[in-house]
Amino acid sequence: MSRVPNVVLVGDRSLDMSHFGCQLVGATFREQFARTGLNLTACLPISPKRFEAATPLLDQADLVVINGEGSTHNGRLQDVFRMATRWPCVLLNCVYQNNPPTDELKHFRLITARESLSAEAIREHGADCKVVPDVIFASSLLHSYVRPEPVRELGITDSARKVEYGFGPFRVRLRPGLRPKTSTVAEYLNKLCEHRRLCIGRFHAAVVASILGIPFSTWESNTWKISGLMRDMGLSELHFESRDEAYRNVPQEFDPRAASFARNARAAVHRLFDDVAAIARENAGNKGQRAA
Repeated sequence: MSRVPNVVLVGDRSLDMSHFGCQLVGATFREQFARTGLNLTACLPISPKRFEAATPLLDQADLVVINGEGSTHNGRLQDVFRMATRWPCVLLNCVYQNNPPTDELKHFRLITARESLSAEAIREHGADCKVVPDVIFASSLLHSYVRPEPVRELGITDSARKVEYGFGPFRVRLRPGLRPKTSTVAEYLNKLCEHRRLCIGRFHAAVVASILGIPFSTWESNTWKISGLMRDMGLSELHFESRDEAYRNVPQEFDPRAASFARNARAAVHRLFDDVAAIARENAGNKGQRAA
């Protein structure tokens, strides 16, 4: 009888970030590992020092699953890519932008990007890449959440990109709006759902709106993650360069293209983790044959 494959999750940002999105991404990875029959033996943040400390666990893993969310852009954390030359790895859920070319991408067993702009950039660097929308499209919490009746007309989130204000000779850069740092995931969902419509500067808030049926517009973030998502949804006309433009153009009605995309995205995430489980089982079987 074949044994249950062991996996290590690298890039679990729920370990050190109270952001709503980070918490929900971490929970969804765990859900999908459980659904596909994988044994999660360790969760690690994106930290080269922690990789070295966890070497015994990484050595024992049948597959190292790297969550690239928010970590693989602007030349940051290139040590993540080097892991694939040392352990069997897949790179999932990433935004990939403004990175130097690297041959290390070719060592990954599987790479997926959250939107097509990142996938195109990875392919330009010589590696295969599939587009699979963000894992929280498959979150059981989001799909079981019952949206309450809104009590306000229009809400606006903050953004990773700060807004600059002038006060006489002084300039300040702030992040006004609903903030994703909350004590619980439900707290942020409740804040969003107080409003009938949303102006969104946060990637995961756009995912929530598409699942829950909230009319929304978006504006540019610190990477092309939101513009890429909106392009893939077919909703580029609801994405704007500035917060003010997005605020002026929030639609009155929810666009059914967002709902259709969300349904298809959920199925795509399930298929992705089925593929991940198949890779892990193949690796576990090969280890067993070598041991015999």
